[in-house]
Amino acid sequence: MENLSPLQKACWLLLLLFPILAQAHASPPGPVMADAAKQEFARRLALFSINVYGKLAALKPGENLVFSPFSIQTCAAMARLGADGETAAQLDQGLGLASANVDQIAKSFNQVLATYQDSQILRIANKIFVMDGYSLAPQFDQLLSKEFLSAAQKVNFASSSQAAATINGWVEERTNHLIKDLIPASALNADSRLVLVNAIHFKGNWVHQFPKYATRPDTFHLDNERSIQVPMMSVKERFRYADLPSLNAAALELPYKDSDLSMLIILPNSKTGLPALEEKLRSTPLSVITQALQKTQVQVKLPKFKAEFQIELSEVFRKLGMTRLFTNDAEFDKMLETPEPLQVSAIIHKAFIDVNEEGTEAAAATGIVVRKKRCVISLDEPTEFLADHPFTYVLVHQEEIPMFWGSVVRLEETASDISEHEEL
Repeated sequence: MENLSPLQKACWLLLLLFPILAQAHASPPGPVMADAAKQEFARRLALFSINVYGKLAALKPGENLVFSPFSIQTCAAMARLGADGETAAQLDQGLGLASANVDQIAKSFNQVLATYQDSQILRIANKIFVMDGYSLAPQFDQLLSKEFLSAAQKVNFASSSQAAATINGWVEERTNHLIKDLIPASALNADSRLVLVNAIHFKGNWVHQFPKYATRPDTFHLDNERSIQVPMMSVKERFRYADLPSLNAAALELPYKDSDLSMLIILPNSKTGLPALEEKLRSTPLSVITQALQKTQVQVKLPKFKAEFQIELSEVFRKLGMTRLFTNDAEFDKMLETPEPLQVSAIIHKAFIDVNEEGTEAAAATGIVVRKKRCVISLDEPTEFLADHPFTYVLVHQEEIPMFWGSVVRLEETASDISEHEEL
């Protein structure tokens, strides 16, 4: 194992920036949730995930997606604790929160955050940066530190370059130096009051690694007419697999070592079937797919891929009905000890993923096609899962909590990778 190349690093980060309105001036784990509460939290997060996924796919057609619905929801939920009135109601509805009670909201997120507090595989970090001279409201501060495990740090946003460097340095450190220069200095000024940040970094090895000698150049179909040659990984093992006729797709679960996380790949049967699959997933709970999985001998072919994704999420939030937080009517009266009119100015998201023979970090997948056998499964003739056309995937917690979600719709031919494997 010592001579293996370093594992890919995939990271996710969400930023919420709360400046003052324009007219003013240019710990220990919580109690264990009941099973029903856990299931409801997971169900609502999965629904929020597919809603965000749909909006991102519409905004960025033809691009590979990778984002962390859990990170988005976590950071926005931190903002929700300081909201009131219609702003709070819109966030409850748009984020799919199970309760309007701030204590219950905070406790529900603590269950997941506390689980990974000491994890070496999945690291989650929250932080709030506060303008010098301002203090957080005591209840808001207590909920963030106790339940969201979030520390507060004073910065001078008027010195925008220095403030951006401070925030970006924290982000870079928490994401293993993969997310750099997240916040431009131009996003900060003397009117800025708070910046809430969530960072996630995942690094995992497959339980069943893909042998490097088996990686070979193979065809990836971009659509019915266009295809390219890409390095295609291959392994034959017993995996949890399901044929999903109602989705016109197949699903495969690739577990990670020493972890309760796995990558769930959902592959449409058709080379151009991803849009139809995405639409059907809007009304199909993840649990329906995971409960259909059965241990089966599978010949898996999956392309190596890397993806980087960056987007400002304000438009996505607006499309999900969360509009008031961006306006002069926003109600964030519970954030500061001395309340001021506050509003959200930006929600910035940036992600990176690298999937190779040894493992993955975060969630992203390259466009892949599945060609599977329709016959009765036998040990002599394994089912084939050929990801050689666009597909979607979820990095999912064992209780169906989607930590990352992504899709692969295109790949770029990598001549150096192909020639390297041809020499093996």
